[in-house]
Amino acid sequence: MKTQKKRMKKSTTTERPETYLAKLRKKLGVRPLVETKRREVAKALSLAQGDKVLAAALLGIGKTTIYRTLENGRL
Repeated sequence: MKTQKKRMKKSTTTERPETYLAKLRKKLGVRPLVETKRREVAKALSLAQGDKVLAAALLGIGKTTIYRTLENGRL
């Protein structure tokens, strides 16, 4: 029995690619990795009561990544 793959319809309008991607992400329930990273770092910092080293350990990443995320204003 063959399985059919769902194919995405190509946009036939002249909308900007960013707008099309935003609509597609919303429809499919996909978040950009940067947004997911920001949310997880924020959650870990909250659980660790602001302790950046502990938050990094909870996430399994280096403390430098936490500091870089905060420094870049992504949080």
